[in-house]
Amino acid sequence: MSSHLYILNFNIINKMQSHTKVIIVTFIILICTGLGLSINRDSFEKLSNKSYATPVISYLDLKKTNDSKVIFLGSSRIFSCIKRDLFSRLSGIEQSKITILWSSGAGTWEELLFCRKNSDLLNSSPLVIIEVGPWMFNKNLFPLGAGETAFLTWSTFQERLEFPNLKMRSFLLADYLYPISQRRTLDEWDSLIYALIVGKRPKIYNPDDVPEWHYKQSAYEKIAADPMFSVRTQISQLNHYEFAEYKAEYLKRLIKLAEKKSKNIVILQPPLRNEYFEIINSYPELFSAEMSSLSFIHSLENKNVHSILWERPEDCGLNDSVFVDYGHFNNNGAYLFTQRLFDKLKSLGLIK
Repeated sequence: MSSHLYILNFNIINKMQSHTKVIIVTFIILICTGLGLSINRDSFEKLSNKSYATPVISYLDLKKTNDSKVIFLGSSRIFSCIKRDLFSRLSGIEQSKITILWSSGAGTWEELLFCRKNSDLLNSSPLVIIEVGPWMFNKNLFPLGAGETAFLTWSTFQERLEFPNLKMRSFLLADYLYPISQRRTLDEWDSLIYALIVGKRPKIYNPDDVPEWHYKQSAYEKIAADPMFSVRTQISQLNHYEFAEYKAEYLKRLIKLAEKKSKNIVILQPPLRNEYFEIINSYPELFSAEMSSLSFIHSLENKNVHSILWERPEDCGLNDSVFVDYGHFNNNGAYLFTQRLFDKLKSLGLIK
């Protein structure tokens, strides 16, 4: 009887050990697969056009040599307020050497990403202009910038470790080991494999594009009426404001990177509609948030780092008529702002 029990126990133990081995091997395979995807996720995302930053990164990848003389980095606001043709005429710099890189809703991380993904971007540029806004430093604002997929795709392992929220940090680390952002349907994988075979790429970011609402009335009316771009909606990005050190660190890293290769860096805050600051001045928390961000920006200034912080349009000789919504510029406003900015840069001796 005892021998039968021994044999039975032995068989059970063997089965348990076999199951454990299967689990361990499966886990190792998943980890290896995940790491393989992580290593190659840049290529996958460029081909699938899934990330907000992908078109810009694709443009950078295709531009093997970059001889820009002025680089603008920021969100759709920087895209809306700089007229490349006018800046070219005023400065004598060819339009092709004036680069504007932007991502919808971009924050300090996306701005760093543009330069990090192309180490040669800053090599020949004597002037780099970086857009900022107080919302960029709010710890309690949606933490991953313009889109979660972009951060999942392009963030480094270090940036995932630095993320302040423990729950999200765990999720980001798990995604690195087995990329959740790479999970797709069979049709998506089929399309991706086809793209890999035939070399198909997403629509390439065109730096010479101008905002549609600058020349199309229907687009102008659409963005002007969009509640997402109302002053009230945008001011909500400062609610429960808490200064985010990790977001500030992204900007510091970008400046450090630019200082190594560029002659001058300008931190630029384009103005916003007056109503925006009227609301800020009415609420102590919002006013404190604005002052915190301005104080931080001023702390970064040195002989190579300058700031141009225009809060209201009147600060640069303009008025609310330059805006479509809370802060995107119309066509005429963009020309006026470009002129004011050029004059300011020239007065600071940052451009001829």
